[in-house]
Amino acid sequence: MNPFPKLLGCGLAVCFVIFTPRFAFPQAAAASKVDTSEVSFQTEDGWKIQATLYMPKVGGSVPALVVLNEPGGPNLSQHIRQIGGNIARGVAERIGMAALGIDVRGTGHSFGKKYFEEFSPEEQEGLQLDIRGAITFLSSQRGIDLNRIAVIAPSATAEYAVREAAHNVRQIKALVLTTGWFTAKSRDYLKSRADLPILAIASEDDPKKVQELAAEPYFASENKGSSLMFVIDRGAAIFNRPGNVVEHVADWLKANVGALGTETDITFKTDDGWTLRGNMFIPDGLGNKKVPAVILVHGQNHDAQAWYYLAREIAKSGLAVMYFDRRGNGRSVYEKGPPPAGFGAGNPLDVKAAIRFMTDQTAVDGNRLALVGATALATAVVEASMNDPRIKTIVGMSLYGASDAVKQYISKSDVPLFLMASSNDVNADGGSLADASRELHRLSKSKETELIMYDDGGRGSNIPQIKPELNGMIVRWLKEKLLK
Repeated sequence: MNPFPKLLGCGLAVCFVIFTPRFAFPQAAAASKVDTSEVSFQTEDGWKIQATLYMPKVGGSVPALVVLNEPGGPNLSQHIRQIGGNIARGVAERIGMAALGIDVRGTGHSFGKKYFEEFSPEEQEGLQLDIRGAITFLSSQRGIDLNRIAVIAPSATAEYAVREAAHNVRQIKALVLTTGWFTAKSRDYLKSRADLPILAIASEDDPKKVQELAAEPYFASENKGSSLMFVIDRGAAIFNRPGNVVEHVADWLKANVGALGTETDITFKTDDGWTLRGNMFIPDGLGNKKVPAVILVHGQNHDAQAWYYLAREIAKSGLAVMYFDRRGNGRSVYEKGPPPAGFGAGNPLDVKAAIRFMTDQTAVDGNRLALVGATALATAVVEASMNDPRIKTIVGMSLYGASDAVKQYISKSDVPLFLMASSNDVNADGGSLADASRELHRLSKSKETELIMYDDGGRGSNIPQIKPELNGMIVRWLKEKLLK
């Protein structure tokens, strides 16, 4: 379903607002759903920043938005501050996202000793510290999901929002950049973070070259959630024009930040004494509803971070998902002393422990699980799931040669497999991962089993990175098998 019913071209993620003769978010309607408070905080370099916090009246932790006002000189500061308040209140009202509208240094109530327009280039660098201080403040508030924060940054502030996103990867999950301009370093950074969705907003009123500058973050981004929107006017003022811009931005934030769900660091133990650590996403607002879950198991020479991007795409689809470091990798350790010899043979126990952990979650439907495994661990995933009716599908990337027991099980099981490999993927010992994947596809009893064979797709969990279209295919497969 297209989340932007009044935008054109969103199938290509380039959007044009259809202007209608009304303004969004009457303040009287929002007042009953949002608590508003005037607050302040101090930056690392001692500047006192004034802000307004809009907290939705909902239970549980909610994502948060930092709304920067636009430096505009003494005659515009109060007007722009009001626009920032309208944006923050509108987002909090529409999608239940907390919002902190701030007056950056040298503007509005954070004036200090001189106007922003009088700042030296060195003094302007402090804008990044204003953003950092705002996120630190939000992190101290009850009811805020510390790891789902977005920033709206107009014009001159946009560059500094990108810089802070580079500094704070853990917390900043999306950027909305309106009619901004950027250094080469910021553009390079945006290219490097495929996990960071960008909504770049350009003005129809600007010359083409200026539009190109504002649109650069969209074209630099590798994230499929990134979009480009054209509006009338510039900077923060775009939100005070007809066209329901706030509504469209709020819906984009919901799809790219709200839909992630709540991320939690997890720890669980295996039957033979290993402590495994990872991350889990659970959708928001479930109430008493339970959702299916996906367990991601990384390959032989990787760790949990191999699933960083895919896990987030699965989470956005509304499924619960977890990924973890297998024994002897990353954060997972044997706490009873030196790891026992040959501990890798216990990999199926890791998968079984993960299944047990996930089914213990109150929000998870323990009877609808999917497993995703790569390389040698893809067969360990099958071993761990044998005759377990809770496992509805298995996704395997570049399978190693399977044991006779695995082959026999696959030949009798109705569990559908989604397999992928590269035709030229051969180990040093001559074993072909492509042939192993073909064999399991041939043996599978399920008529729904599918195999994708690439000529140049890489190996294991690298395949969806080399072939990004696979991420969407995997998510669709998982939803189809778990929700039917």
